[in-house]
Amino acid sequence: MTKHQITRVVEEDQKRPDQQPAWLECLRQNFDAEVHLPADISREFLSAALLWAVDNKVDFGLFHEANEIIIAYFGGDEIYLPSRWSDKRWHIGLEDKEPFDPSD
Repeated sequence: MTKHQITRVVEEDQKRPDQQPAWLECLRQNFDAEVHLPADISREFLSAALLWAVDNKVDFGLFHEANEIIIAYFGGDEIYLPSRWSDKRWHIGLEDKEPFDPSD
């Protein structure tokens, strides 16, 4: 995983409260794809999903907006990340190929 160190003074990039600073937006744009989870998703599910991604060496960034938690990642790693299935529930992995059941 890549480590980024931000060295600018925070005031240089101040935006309105509902906008991300430009440097954060630039960092987010480095990724190929994103998963947008609702902000009220269970912390247990989110923890399991992030640990599964780390265990499988997925490079990702975690971002928070008002109503969403966003996992940005590089294409090809979808099988290790949460997705919304036809049952309208969130699962880890692709539909019918769930490699990990967080309820175990």
